Amino acid sequence: MAPPSPNLTGDAVAEILLRHRPEDPASLVRASLVCKPWRRILSDPTFPRRYRELHRTPPLLGFLDGAYACEALISGSFVPVAPRVPPLIKPALEPASVRRAVDCRHGRVLVHTVGATTTRAVLALWDPVTGDHRVIRCRNPDVRSYNQRAAVLCSAAGCDHRDCHGGPFAVVTVGNAVAGPPRAVAWAYSSEAAAWSASVSLDLGQDPSDVSGRGAIVGDGLYFLLGRGTAILKYHLGEHCLSVIDSPCVSTKPMVLMAMEDEGSLGLAGVLGSTLHLWSRKVDDDDPTMGVETTWVQHRVIDLGNLLPLDGRSYHEAYVTGFAEGVHALFVSTDATIFVFELKSERVRKVGQVGFYYDVLPFMRFCIPDFASSKIGIGSGDGLK
Repeated sequence: MAPPSPNLTGDAVAEILLRHRPEDPASLVRASLVCKPWRRILSDPTFPRRYRELHRTPPLLGFLDGAYACEALISGSFVPVAPRVPPLIKPALEPASVRRAVDCRHGRVLVHTVGATTTRAVLALWDPVTGDHRVIRCRNPDVRSYNQRAAVLCSAAGCDHRDCHGGPFAVVTVGNAVAGPPRAVAWAYSSEAAAWSASVSLDLGQDPSDVSGRGAIVGDGLYFLLGRGTAILKYHLGEHCLSVIDSPCVSTKPMVLMAMEDEGSLGLAGVLGSTLHLWSRKVDDDDPTMGVETTWVQHRVIDLGNLLPLDGRSYHEAYVTGFAEGVHALFVSTDATIFVFELKSERVRKVGQVGFYYDVLPFMRFCIPDFASSKIGIGSGDGLK
């Protein structure tokens, strides 16, 4: 008879626990209930850091639909993508007549709110894991609020963005001017200064297109579509100015800007007919005498008929509504449902319920239980700063 297998050492158990999938936050809670030694390992103050370093990219837990809503925005519009995602903790915001999510990045959700008793708009930065929030008064009375776009991003120097939801942040708002010729206007807010910058604006010529879609951060730029792709508006993060670049495609359907994972360049995704088209903006600076040249190239063309389980009519109703950085996944909506399409593997998953989804805001975050405080909850950190 073979001798019994030796017990696993503490280091071996730790290595096993570290490899639990981040897409299933509840798995660590279940592991903590197995025995006290396992709970001690999970309660080690170094475990969260080691876990994030091993997995590197925060998992895609779900998404919010950036459509106008009231209280349902907080309690009902989050759609889980990963299994057994704990419910989001609702912030204690004042009653509102209009409330919608406008961006979700680096573990935070940016919410645009118009009060129930005033037309004054505010932005609320919300941590869905802890319920913490911070209210920021808007500085844009001369911008049409209904199509205002905004982005939130971590502003901590040298941050790897694996667990930066409690650090310093910046907010950039961009919109179209209320009166006069077509003009884009932008402001930037710094949490460290607790103040807004002066506004910057850009004449859009004869193009009356509204700033649209979720902003994409690539390098030193924050990019927004103008209309359905007539042009692309760039906010220069370091220089606090605006410029316009050309677009490779104009479509009657929604499209999304994205960061191309392999080149680190700006990308654009859209559905034309029954095919998904991906473009990439190439920068050629090999010849210093010629200056920096940029051009759009067709990156990929994917036949949706081979991937989505839909009838012929639904292919023509398909459109791209969101992009999740890091995991490099697109959200493709139809008149019936929504799919997550992973670009590397071409794996397709149906998520959500029957309905229309317009501005998908992916929520990506490591949710590591706080065992050290004897609370089997999710999340850690110092709140919003």
